[in-house]
Amino acid sequence: MRCSLDDKITMACEVKQLFSWDTQYNADSVEFCPVEPYQEYLVVGTYQLMDQEHRLEVCAQVNHENTTEVESSLQKCDAPKKRLGRLYLKQMTEEKKLVLVQQIDMPAILDMKWCHNKIENDPVLAIANASGHLLLYKLQPIDDGTVRLKFWIKSEIDEEDTLALSLDWSTGKIQCENPLISLSDSKGKISLLQLSNQELILQDRFLAHEFEAWITAFDYWNPNIVYTGGDDCKFRRYDVRNEPANPTLTSRVHSAGVTSIHSSAHSEYLLASGSYDEIVNLWDTRTMRSPCSSISLSGGIWRLKWDPQGRNLLLAACMHNGFHVTDTSPSDVQVVASFTEHESLAYGVDWWAGATDATSVIASASFYDHLLCLWEFTIN
Repeated sequence: MRCSLDDKITMACEVKQLFSWDTQYNADSVEFCPVEPYQEYLVVGTYQLMDQEHRLEVCAQVNHENTTEVESSLQKCDAPKKRLGRLYLKQMTEEKKLVLVQQIDMPAILDMKWCHNKIENDPVLAIANASGHLLLYKLQPIDDGTVRLKFWIKSEIDEEDTLALSLDWSTGKIQCENPLISLSDSKGKISLLQLSNQELILQDRFLAHEFEAWITAFDYWNPNIVYTGGDDCKFRRYDVRNEPANPTLTSRVHSAGVTSIHSSAHSEYLLASGSYDEIVNLWDTRTMRSPCSSISLSGGIWRLKWDPQGRNLLLAACMHNGFHVTDTSPSDVQVVASFTEHESLAYGVDWWAGATDATSVIASASFYDHLLCLWEFTIN
């Protein structure tokens, strides 16, 4: 059954904004650390496309004494616009504010995910960036009692002019010290890598889509299964044990690019997919001829996240229509909370996994207004 946002808004309670912050660069990714006792730490990823004029301005701010030299160098090279990024590490206080702990400049960030379990006794963050890199950072304590992100391992897509677009860890349900990472890219390909002996080892790389592969996601209950979504409007399933890689399912139920897929770590056969077509589809992975239910959220879907507490709540970033939480337990999926304080493209969103009561805390980020927000709602 499909319902629309206008028809099915049942607000759980008043949504309360707790905090907002200017990220300077365009914000597109936020991820709370899921690993205890670090759940109050949040990473924020940004993506800034800069032409030479803006690059000169930034370089001048960093090194004002050599502005002429920088300008001369930029003019000599007729390079395309540069994709810059900045990673922020923030900590949520008891008052539910976010304080800055660390910032790291790097190529533009497209996606980030924490491993769901510690590796070598540390939380590990994976980053997909515009230079075609998969970067791993460890979150480690330092002498003053605080923590910092420390670069650990890098893997690079071996194809020129390729952006790494999304990633997922295989650890959502089955914890592992040597997990798999699935990485999608702008050439429509999927790279499958295994973390082993402090190396990222490429297991396979295959063409999954005719255009950009916007999203990749594991079936958390069976890490041999990888789902992909592309700009060719196809939603696909692969069994990574098969050689060569061929899809075991191709669905064209979405009428535009498939941009988000997320497996539920609490309900074995439950999967969500979202698209530029504004539709969120819910799937029973045992019978995937058609979705079991769906809802139109308007604005185009960019990210979907299941509630880490195990409730049947699905969080959606709807690019042109803010952020919404849906209750997927009834057959007609209902919106129970909405946050519309952002004034630009709604991209990054995540749940705080440390909630212990009915009040949920959400972090969200939007693009051109470079805004990070923290907000909460309570299920009655």
